[in-house]
Amino acid sequence: MLDLQLNRGKDINLLEAYNRQFQKKTEDNKKIYIFIIAEIAIFLLITIISIFKITYYKVQNSKLTQAINNLIPIENQFKEYTKVKMLYESKKTILDAVSKDNEILNLVIKTLEEITPSEMSIENMTLSKDKVSFVIKSSKEENIAQFVYNMQNSDVFKNIVFNGISNQGNEKRTSITAEIVRK
Repeated sequence: MLDLQLNRGKDINLLEAYNRQFQKKTEDNKKIYIFIIAEIAIFLLITIISIFKITYYKVQNSKLTQAINNLIPIENQFKEYTKVKMLYESKKTILDAVSKDNEILNLVIKTLEEITPSEMSIENMTLSKDKVSFVIKSSKEENIAQFVYNMQNSDVFKNIVFNGISNQGNEKRTSITAEIVRK
């Protein structure tokens, strides 16, 4: 009887308790369904954006590939022109070096013509890049001495060496060797 006394005044409605529990599960299920639907919607949105970006980048990549393919002939032509330029520059360097050597040799010959006394002549001249050697003849020793003096005072020659003067009939002869001054 103790049991009956505790429950007196209280109505136990099992159906309502069952309904409440079922409604709670239904509300929890609705929340789960809404969450799943939201996730699917977000996934679809991200997928659509990704597909759009992939398509956009494919189009951009295609355009860039076409632009590169259009520039390849220009690059090849540029390389060809660069090769021609390099050949030209190497030939120009060689030509400049030869021209400079010729200018120096022309200067040596011109200087020799200027400093040679009128009663003297040069024979057997050998002219190289760094050195000149020759035999001179004159009727007077003074002309040979003047010529050697003129060479020493010229800024074109250095280390002038001449062998003694030899007599051959009325003519005096000597051989002279000198280094050419490079500027």
